Amino acid sequence: METKTTPKTKTQVYNLVILDKSGSMESIRKAAVDGYNETLGSIRAAQLRHMDTQEHFVSLAAFCNCGIDMIYDKTPIKNAEKLDLKQYEPCCCTPLFDAVGTTVKKMKQHIKDIDDAAVLVTIITDGYENSSKEWNGPAIKKLIDECKAEGWMFSFIGAGEDVVKVAMEIAITNTVVWEQTAKGTAEMFENENQARNRFYSKLAMPCGLAMSKEERIAYKQKISDEYYNQDENC
Repeated sequence: METKTTPKTKTQVYNLVILDKSGSMESIRKAAVDGYNETLGSIRAAQLRHMDTQEHFVSLAAFCNCGIDMIYDKTPIKNAEKLDLKQYEPCCCTPLFDAVGTTVKKMKQHIKDIDDAAVLVTIITDGYENSSKEWNGPAIKKLIDECKAEGWMFSFIGAGEDVVKVAMEIAITNTVVWEQTAKGTAEMFENENQARNRFYSKLAMPCGLAMSKEERIAYKQKISDEYYNQDENC
């Protein structure tokens, strides 16, 4: 007996980067801007490569004590112009928890009624939480656990010896230790974009298959856990 499948709609892929804009990022300001523009290029290429199965959107939240600057906010990748130095001017301290909590909560609200959405959250910081007023570590961990239960992918890219420990405290297991130099920043973005492209390819693999919501979530959780796995057999 022939098995009937329901045509699969495009997965809406939300690429949220939460980028530290504290004063200590000034020394690598240009490298950070160049690196993020390479990420935009990778997402544009992925949109073309997977145009039948994926629809990509980008959000960039640059944060410091002055506030959270949503340079892009769920912008279709085709409409996202390159980031320039005037849009990214580091200053003051690092309210990391406020930045993560505010942006992730808003994204969660935005996608709640979307049938098939994939969310990649990439946190890039050269320091640690030191000035949040609204969110704390346990609240961030709870929020991230809730999102991971829905199939979200989180990665934490940080400088310093305690990156893995800090990330684990807020329920993030995909971690990268980053050398805070121009060269180290370029290499970090290159490695991140490779991981991102592997994720997009894996996300496209079930194309044409009829999957329940629970099956889609389980699959997204699996490929999220493999995010920095460099095995190209996917």
